[in-house]
Amino acid sequence: MRQSQITRRLKETKVLENYSFMTALSVLSALIGFIIYPYVVRIIGKEAFGIYPYVLVWVGYADMLIDFGFSAPATKAIVLHKEDLLAKQKILSTVFTAKTLLFMLSGILFFTMVFLVEDMRVHWLIYACAFLQNLSCVIYPQWYFQAMKNMRVVTYINLVFRLVSIPIILLLLHSAADLWLYALIVSLSMIAGAVSAVAYIRWHDGIKIRFVSLKLLPELFKEGTPFFMTGIVGQLKEGLMTIIIKMFFGYAEVTLYDIAKKLVSVPRLFTQNINAALFPEVMENTTPKRVNLILKYERIIGASMSILIMLFSYPIVIVMFGRDMASAWQIAAVLGWSIYTWLIAGAYLNFVFIPQNKYYYITLNQVVALVASVVFIGVGLLLWKNIMSVAIAITLSGFVEILFCRLVVKKNNLIC
Repeated sequence: MRQSQITRRLKETKVLENYSFMTALSVLSALIGFIIYPYVVRIIGKEAFGIYPYVLVWVGYADMLIDFGFSAPATKAIVLHKEDLLAKQKILSTVFTAKTLLFMLSGILFFTMVFLVEDMRVHWLIYACAFLQNLSCVIYPQWYFQAMKNMRVVTYINLVFRLVSIPIILLLLHSAADLWLYALIVSLSMIAGAVSAVAYIRWHDGIKIRFVSLKLLPELFKEGTPFFMTGIVGQLKEGLMTIIIKMFFGYAEVTLYDIAKKLVSVPRLFTQNINAALFPEVMENTTPKRVNLILKYERIIGASMSILIMLFSYPIVIVMFGRDMASAWQIAAVLGWSIYTWLIAGAYLNFVFIPQNKYYYITLNQVVALVASVVFIGVGLLLWKNIMSVAIAITLSGFVEILFCRLVVKKNNLIC
């Protein structure tokens, strides 16, 4: 099939529209955050601001527990029952019930940890305000809009609340003591967007999300477990980098690392939604030829984005953050190649392993990546006690993921 035919087919199936709005949602949110980010760092200070991304690591672990990998199987279920109103209501309500229970469990575990660890207890208010954003994970079913190929609505909703948060931040933040307030504003804007999205589902689709019998939950947990294991291992790997940087270098270096991640995050958002937008369509018609074509073009896209980051990260850092943060560009230049590895590994997971129910390989892939990153970091810190060793370890572990996927696919003839 020629490229023009593929493009025409994508337009006919609304994949391009879904991708466009999924990307717009993520990119606009990231850009708004990135625009206000230098101001917040300058007001709060490099050392004090480092506390916030460190807090978000632990909030992210709680978020993974709450989500429990439900998004992928729930998306698949909605795709298969698009026209069945009762089935969609049951799916949404079952996921909501499960997430509510997990939110309560995660809250108990999270705040027990905060009050037992002295370094966390000192900043308990920041932890509490940041943890509130996990309510949006409970309420907001982005996977539903993705499955229904209707990301337009949530794009507008989230954009509105992110824009509203900007003047509030500018008005209320004055010093390092206001970091908790920044965490609260971010969380409340996320919750407001989540509530609005659910209201739209009720009004437009006629679906009322409610609590369901606990008897419906075991099957959902069974389906979500492989994705949860994959997600928590991936999240553990990502968060471990920030924890290690804080332990060995301090909060100021956490801020530098966070700036680098922000620089990478915007172009990465253009690529990460490619697989998400294609997923519903490919699930309906998975062929080896289609998968190989996706991999071919994603290699080109991923490499291009990574090279662009290497070229433009330095001037961006200097202009937006000043020379005091100049070393962040070097970290970003290395982390930029994680876009390539994330995109290609994600294609194998979404379009090879999931359609063929090879969930074991998804989890094993993340375990291999975690072990590789720990080994690379250990060696790096022994040879070169520098924050760059962490960035290099992350990138190398990504290439290990791709190598693992290719070996598994070749050994088991998963792409004929």
